[in-house]
Amino acid sequence: MKQLLLLAILLTPFVAAAQVATPVAELRLATAVTDTAEYRVNRYVSFIPGTLQLVDGRAISGYMPVPMMYPGMDYPFIYYLTHPNATPTPPKQVVRVDEVQSMIAGSHYFEPMRLAGEKKVKILAERVVNGPVELFLQAEQQSVPLAIPLPGVMAYSSIPYKNSHFFVRREGRLIKVDRGRFYMQMSQYLSDYPGLAKMIAKSEKGYHYPDLIRIVTNYNRYKSNLTGSGQ
Repeated sequence: MKQLLLLAILLTPFVAAAQVATPVAELRLATAVTDTAEYRVNRYVSFIPGTLQLVDGRAISGYMPVPMMYPGMDYPFIYYLTHPNATPTPPKQVVRVDEVQSMIAGSHYFEPMRLAGEKKVKILAERVVNGPVELFLQAEQQSVPLAIPLPGVMAYSSIPYKNSHFFVRREGRLIKVDRGRFYMQMSQYLSDYPGLAKMIAKSEKGYHYPDLIRIVTNYNRYKSNLTGSGQ
């Protein structure tokens, strides 16, 4: 109970500004951010210089939110046009996920997950793997805070989030990874790497849903090696 109370106190300013009941599941993944202009609100969120590209064509530069613990978000969020700690304090800007085309903040890249056939866009996920197959992740906040992943660790270990949403994109086609059909879906999706597909289909240790970052990273490395060898 004390942990939940502490979490609520730390997140209150961010949640109130967004005008939503859902707590802010803010951000950070594998790459350490070294930008000296980063403004760390608390252990859950930082604001980092970046660019917000809106669907109406506007590109807005400012300080964008980066979740330090739970990648991605699924609610309206705030950003600032100037450093959040400037004097006078800059007003908070609020934007909905469906208004966003993409967001870059330091080394972090985010996109709304616009799936074919779905009208409502509500998840802004962070791209955690880039390459021939892109992998995006949005993790829901847990009642008990998780340890912050160390730089580089996420690429080689299983994700710790119980409620996570993975999306993959190849050749412009975005799909959601179905946790219940993971072994069949991903073994077929990555079938042009037979060895990897076989390990997934057989549910081998280290080739489960929480291992998707490692799996897609290995697949992209395999494809890059094939390209480099001229195959």
